[in-house]
Amino acid sequence: MGIEESVAAHYGRGRIEEQILAKIAASGNDPEHFDIADLHGMDQLHVGGAAATSLVAERAGINASHRVLDIGSGLGGVSRHLARHFGATVHGLELTAEFVAAATSLTRRTGLAELVEFTHGSALSMPFENDSFDAAVLFHVGMNIQDKDTLFAEAARVLRPGSVLAIYEVMLMGGDVEEYPLPWAETAATSFPQPPLAYSDALAQAGFSVDFEAKVPLAEAAKFLEQSMAGGGPQGVQNIQFANLLAAFRAGVLAPVEIYAHMP
Repeated sequence: MGIEESVAAHYGRGRIEEQILAKIAASGNDPEHFDIADLHGMDQLHVGGAAATSLVAERAGINASHRVLDIGSGLGGVSRHLARHFGATVHGLELTAEFVAAATSLTRRTGLAELVEFTHGSALSMPFENDSFDAAVLFHVGMNIQDKDTLFAEAARVLRPGSVLAIYEVMLMGGDVEEYPLPWAETAATSFPQPPLAYSDALAQAGFSVDFEAKVPLAEAAKFLEQSMAGGGPQGVQNIQFANLLAAFRAGVLAPVEIYAHMP
């Protein structure tokens, strides 16, 4: 089994949409018609949840005039958030077929199907024409992608000149990652976190100009993971995965980092 097949198998555990809809119903909402706020972050598979999505979108300048590519769109939480709160038209590209199906269904149930759609495919060979998008976002995806040069070359190809690429990833800050499982991988075989400099170098090689970089404060990241372990976080992530990630944050091995770049 190749890397991409292994990554898709890690996320495609089965019944994730059914579990989300059961929680929607248990909270007293209609599982056929509900707002994205009723998901309470279950569909935001990154540190910081919806608040982090808003911060990244604001810093990237995303607005209603933009056609946005959500690379590695997961359950569609970021895509729906950008459509609902920023008015953008969004196309999510996702490797895991189960996530594509769930994201499409949840988007229909939240009334956003006219603004958001999803495609099953690889970020290393994007099924889009050149110059198709005004902006792209990457939320906690690169940790599963070894070939970041090809990832950013593909992003550069599908983005129009002047477009922004907003990256929000867990990056390597020092030392080695030793404790697994983590939210994105059971073992090191499909885990490829790299330091911010490696991202910046790969972006420059693809033709991007890096504008801004920021590390998320440890206290903010730790608070989110602690709340997630108490039952208020992304759907389908186990407490041991959160705990190992929190330990790596506190040890200074990993940290969430934002990078913003544009195509000249």
